[in-house]
Amino acid sequence: MDDRVIDVRAELDEAPLRPFHWMLVGLVLLAIWFDGYDVLAPSYVIHYVAGGWHLDSAQSGLLVSSGLVGVMLGALVQGVIADRFGRRPTMIGGLLVSGVFSLLTAVFVDSYSGFLAIRVVTGLGLGVVMPLGTAYINEYLPSKSRFRLASLAAAGFSLGAVGASVIGVLYTVDHGWQVLFYVGSGAGVVGLAFLAVFPESAEYLAARGRTAEAARLLGRVRPERAAAYREGVFAVVRPEAGRARRSREDWLLPLRPPYLRTTVGLWLSAFLLLFVNYGLSTWTPNLLVERGDSFSLGFGTGAALHSLPFLGGILCGYVADRRLGRRGSLAVWCTVGALATVSVILTHDPFVIVAVTTASGFFLIGSQFMLNNTCAMSYPVQARGTGTGYMLGFGRLGGILGPWIGGAVHGAWGTDATFIVIAVAGALTVATSSVIAPPQEAAASSRAAQTVPA
Repeated sequence: MDDRVIDVRAELDEAPLRPFHWMLVGLVLLAIWFDGYDVLAPSYVIHYVAGGWHLDSAQSGLLVSSGLVGVMLGALVQGVIADRFGRRPTMIGGLLVSGVFSLLTAVFVDSYSGFLAIRVVTGLGLGVVMPLGTAYINEYLPSKSRFRLASLAAAGFSLGAVGASVIGVLYTVDHGWQVLFYVGSGAGVVGLAFLAVFPESAEYLAARGRTAEAARLLGRVRPERAAAYREGVFAVVRPEAGRARRSREDWLLPLRPPYLRTTVGLWLSAFLLLFVNYGLSTWTPNLLVERGDSFSLGFGTGAALHSLPFLGGILCGYVADRRLGRRGSLAVWCTVGALATVSVILTHDPFVIVAVTTASGFFLIGSQFMLNNTCAMSYPVQARGTGTGYMLGFGRLGGILGPWIGGAVHGAWGTDATFIVIAVAGALTVATSSVIAPPQEAAASSRAAQTVPA
């Protein structure tokens, strides 16, 4: 091979950690913060509007599920858009859409139907953020620290949910539920700021032949090799067919061998974990208040639930890297999380409730971070955004059903049955994650590398 040929994936994998990496982690964390914030915010709306809008438990669950319909659609289409037009414009567009419609929710919504309609559109923007942010940060991070730092970026989800809890407990009593969505509209401000600071994916640029731009960004990752990047020839993993055919095949690649088995495992696992995530986030605060616990304890559990999942994800990544592998670590995390969830029904002691709720979030929601990162590296670059979007898009079906089924089960059989159903869904993830194959590196060797002159 020509000495000037530069393997873009290897350059990014082998790079030392630099301030540029930490900047990207911080930017992705900030974007994902709004996704996590939006998960818990509607839980506080239920408390304030269920009586005035005459909602039963299932209808109350739809206050959350409506937004998740949009999130599912956004997650499904973002991968195709990002793989075609770029990560940067897709992320910025998603933040702007969610910010504008969060503001419209706060200013104009005064009915059940109006809330549902605007939440669907808000979700379209939010659906971009998690799958795209996950694929994007995994493209830039060095292989030695990828899972841990990608989990740190995903911590924005947990921090956002904690932020919603703090706003909900401290400010909604005096200022109404609308204050939650005024804060959520900050996503639009962040989107505008990203115009100045959020770079495109270097690997995406190289794959699309935009080599001068890719060379500049790679020079920020590895400044000592900047001259080599300017003069070299980039090698990127991509099909050898024409552009139109290649684009169509990229969309279908996750559904074909050798990726199909992994895709099935990822989709089912995401479905179950997001069922658990949104079911717990929506109903834990309200059910605890309903059974007689205090408002501060009931809604404080929302903060407890999301206070440590990012640490759970980081530790799960560490255990996967050093000890058990991805499937083994997911099995342990999901089992312990399911046991913690069902323990909520066994006690009224405030300390124990907070402890087991925190454990549920640490293990079950932390598992989702690990699953996202596994998915991002299970496909080659030209289908990475699409594959991650497909997984989280299908998984959002679980997120949609979690609040709604949780409400229906609660209406029919009560609080204990709701927690049992959620715990069983978490335990089933042990089986679905067992079919996930090792990530993309093993399969990538079967694909040809095409050289692109700088």
